[in-house]
Amino acid sequence: MNANPHTPVDIDKSASDMRDVLLKTGPGGLRSQRFVGRKLGEAREFTKAGIAVIRVYLSRKGKYVVHRQQADWMDFAITNWAKELKNWREIFDVDDQTWGDYTVDIVDSVEELAGRIPARIYRELVDTAASPKIDELDI
Repeated sequence: MNANPHTPVDIDKSASDMRDVLLKTGPGGLRSQRFVGRKLGEAREFTKAGIAVIRVYLSRKGKYVVHRQQADWMDFAITNWAKELKNWREIFDVDDQTWGDYTVDIVDSVEELAGRIPARIYRELVDTAASPKIDELDI
């Protein structure tokens, strides 16, 4: 992480790889929100209670967007376990599913993400900001 926790983290905010991002929101993801940005990271968390998928984006205006899809295990309606078991990968295909609740949170800085997103994604964001994506070796 940063040597000084009060030093702001500087993420590359160039617009070269920004795209339209459409995020589901609300119960079942039946509504959507759109902005221009790029995905910085993603994590899946499995617990005894349920599953959460957390995605972090950087908007064109430099805001950080946390998109969370969260559901209890009871939200997964599997009526015929024997039939569904052969297609178990489809059950956890989180990209095209409408299970659970979706939320979108917007913050101004990477530092505000601490505690809102999994520690692994936060460490990746801070490391990416501190180091170049490609380290040219003169060997």
